[in-house]
Amino acid sequence: MTTLVPTLEAALPPQRSWLERLRSEFAPTPGRFNATLRIVVATTIVLVTSITLEVPSIALSLFIVLFLTKLTSVVTTQNSVFAAIAGALAIIVVTLAIALTVLILRLTIDHPPLRLAAMAAVFFLGMFAARVFVLGPAGFLVAIVVLVSQAYVDLFPGPEPIVRAVLRVWVAVVYPAAITIGVNLLLLPADPEPLLRREAADRLRAVARLAGSPHGSAAATRAAAALAAWATTGPAPLLKLVRFADIRESRLRPLREERTAKVLLLQRLIESAALLPDLTQTLATGERARLEAVAMSCDELAAAVESGARMLPVELTEAVPDVPPDSGLIPVLAEIERLVRELPLAERPADDQPAAERRLFAPDALTNPRHAQFALKVTLAAMFCYVAYTAIDWDGIHTCMITCAVVALGSAGATTHKATLRLVGCAIGALLALMAIVFLLPQMESIVPLALLVAAVTAPAAWVAMGSERTAYLGLQFAFAFYLAVLQGHAPTTDVTELRDRVVGIFFGVIVMAVVFNYVWPERAGAGMRRALADALRRMGEAGIGIGASPAQTKLQRSRAWRALDEAGRAAELYAFEPEAMTAAGVATGQRVRGLIELTRRALLAQAALLEHRAAATALVAGNNARAALGHDVAVALDAAAQAVERGARPRHLELRSALAAMRDSGDAFAGEIALSAMLVERIEILQRAAETIPADPEPRRTEHPRSRT
Repeated sequence: MTTLVPTLEAALPPQRSWLERLRSEFAPTPGRFNATLRIVVATTIVLVTSITLEVPSIALSLFIVLFLTKLTSVVTTQNSVFAAIAGALAIIVVTLAIALTVLILRLTIDHPPLRLAAMAAVFFLGMFAARVFVLGPAGFLVAIVVLVSQAYVDLFPGPEPIVRAVLRVWVAVVYPAAITIGVNLLLLPADPEPLLRREAADRLRAVARLAGSPHGSAAATRAAAALAAWATTGPAPLLKLVRFADIRESRLRPLREERTAKVLLLQRLIESAALLPDLTQTLATGERARLEAVAMSCDELAAAVESGARMLPVELTEAVPDVPPDSGLIPVLAEIERLVRELPLAERPADDQPAAERRLFAPDALTNPRHAQFALKVTLAAMFCYVAYTAIDWDGIHTCMITCAVVALGSAGATTHKATLRLVGCAIGALLALMAIVFLLPQMESIVPLALLVAAVTAPAAWVAMGSERTAYLGLQFAFAFYLAVLQGHAPTTDVTELRDRVVGIFFGVIVMAVVFNYVWPERAGAGMRRALADALRRMGEAGIGIGASPAQTKLQRSRAWRALDEAGRAAELYAFEPEAMTAAGVATGQRVRGLIELTRRALLAQAALLEHRAAATALVAGNNARAALGHDVAVALDAAAQAVERGARPRHLELRSALAAMRDSGDAFAGEIALSAMLVERIEILQRAAETIPADPEPRRTEHPRSRT
């Protein structure tokens, strides 16, 4: 058996400098230039239309274009079909929100206390829905539209001007959304079918590079990192593209089952191939030959997938005589070869593939008080800002109230991260706007130079916004800050008062949110990553390696473990923004938990390979008792590690080698299952040792195990 990573620190990927991370964030990616071009064209059309027809709220209209297109920035949704669906839903939601706000105005216009209460209540419900509803952005849109429109009462002298202003806001939102839909469908459309083929081909080529490159080479390292990320995110991104492709092209609907089967097989291939880095340090000649054959076959399949040609069955070499009989690579390699052979022939999904868990609301929507606490915190901050700027009669800083809504996320770390991006983006946008107001706008006499100026600022903002979630919000903010300052009317302006007020409002809103989220029912990203990691370990224990559970139940628990592990990884990224993460002890804790997340991923991959190997083999009876005993011991060990992660309790070491030896003594019928079981046992032993280094977390624990909202 190949020796695995012996220490927690060795499990962590090498740390990159901030310059390398920045370069990676802003590097060209497939479809990014096309999306940026669509945004620039759409914003130019909206700008010219709004100025020509004197549509109010030009800055809001331009922001809608950027916001709706940004919703399609990741690969799961970066396509014209999703852009059209998102735009249409936005139009419907905003229309309903405007109707609701007019109704509220009708009932409360003459009763300020009642209007304030209704304003807070609707905002609370909208933010609560944003947290627990499957269409979270719909709740957010309702909350923000009602909040801002109710604040209009203080700016207009009577009911009729207020209603007219609210209806003009509807126009300023709806027609840019319609233009965004049209541009995304007609100009360089990112159709889901080519995206699906490209993503599937990229995964196959990564498997080929990992299998065909020498261990430790740069190509193998990059391929291993890509496969690890795809193994964690699961097949959901590609399955979404399959469904969107069916909507776009009706001819593909009869092929949905076949294409779904291929995506599921591809995901299993990724999970199996992700085990190779730990198993290919020393290779026999026969093992190397088989890996090279796999690499060549995956390259051929990738070329066929990307070109749209039919995948042809591949021929792979059978067992080579000089392979060591106890090699842990053999069962993994056999599974990879089986999947590569089966991939071109798949016709329907596996019978035991669990159905996706589809709910309109999070399963703990009414039982977990954190959801209501989150909505109440955001409402408290927003209403405080509203009362504050109204009391001092400074309506120009109303962006403080909007800031509370747009930077609110689940944990204090996530909120701080988003608030930081908003501050930096606002500073960049304000600086660009100030330079434009002082040096450029006084020289402009027509709409053409103004449109060129806006396009020149929109292009880099759109490029940043279409990147990863780590920095995308930065692009939205510096574009919006620029629009608000420069486009104050239907002609170029030289007034910097608006710019000053917007910046002051944003800074004030960020300060209020920081205070509220850090001191009122604080949710820590550090606690979140611990809970999610513990949940992943428990799900692995429930999936088990014993007998008794149906294949569907086992796969369902395994998919939940992957989702929890993905959630733990995202929380670990946000942990750096927590106050306690700034200390030396906090940095060390974050490093240890991130290393444990990586070790858990490796153990989950080994468990997945073992379960798939057993599912493909014939039923074994002689060793069932030994297998069940090992499965029970593994589940107990994983639960002990989960308690150590979640509560800082010292894990109780459970000896697993005896049960493994009992399986060996059951006979030769287990074949490759013994090697895979030994691999899993070794990885769990490393997990147990690593869990000892996790210090106690002072935050009180809840008894239930939170799950990611799908």
